[in-house]
Amino acid sequence: MNAADKSKSTVTKRDLATRVRLALRPGVKMHQAQVGDVITHTLDAIRDALVNGDTVELRNFGVFKIEIRKERIGRNPKDPGVDIRIPARKVVKFRSGKEMKNQLDAAASAEVEDLPAPEPGGPGFDS
Repeated sequence: MNAADKSKSTVTKRDLATRVRLALRPGVKMHQAQVGDVITHTLDAIRDALVNGDTVELRNFGVFKIEIRKERIGRNPKDPGVDIRIPARKVVKFRSGKEMKNQLDAAASAEVEDLPAPEPGGPGFDS
């Protein structure tokens, strides 16, 4: 694990509710629990739409949709000689929107610029 990975953490629903509450305009007063309820109901609505087979499109964010993963043959790592049939199943796929892609690309290029240069004679140095 490199230093950049250590600084990253998981954002929980509670963290998200805190961020949303702090981002609200000063005139909008909502308690943390109310913001949490709104987030919970939003996620429930997205889940219900996906369970019904609908595609959920959030402009400038991304698209959630259900795809069917085909049946396939897998291997047990403890006993590679035994084939295991993995049945077809539904999975949720997410495709990020244009605005998110642009922000991710900008963040990735900034991280690459922050990496230290390789030392002369060290790994990754061509002479």
